[in-house]
Amino acid sequence: MSFDVKNVLRKNTDGINDSEVELIPGMDGVLVTIYDINPYRYIEKTESGLILGIESDKRYESHETGEIEECQDGIVCGHVIATGPKVDFVEPGEDVYFMKSIANPIPFRKKGYYIINERNIICRIKEKYD
Repeated sequence: MSFDVKNVLRKNTDGINDSEVELIPGMDGVLVTIYDINPYRYIEKTESGLILGIESDKRYESHETGEIEECQDGIVCGHVIATGPKVDFVEPGEDVYFMKSIANPIPFRKKGYYIINERNIICRIKEKYD
């Protein structure tokens, strides 16, 4: 029995487009995309010219392998795309902070989605109303 990659891909993608399907998180899951650059980061330049608040490069050279590797980010900022039916406090469209190390990547159309549990959200960013 031969395995034809093109045939498998065709069977799994033919007739499906993004406007016909939606990704709905289960139970208390929160679907997010992670910002490449934190939009809420405050960057300050001191009188002497030192720039504060810029995050370090996300790649580094491993001392063990010599390979260029991605940093394991700590707390990241993301945008909520969708929420599961048991999510009580987070709404689609909000921005949230969470630990990237506990987020699970979702391989859906190369969209860069991650799923986290609502209880793992550190904080939400809400617009203030007077």
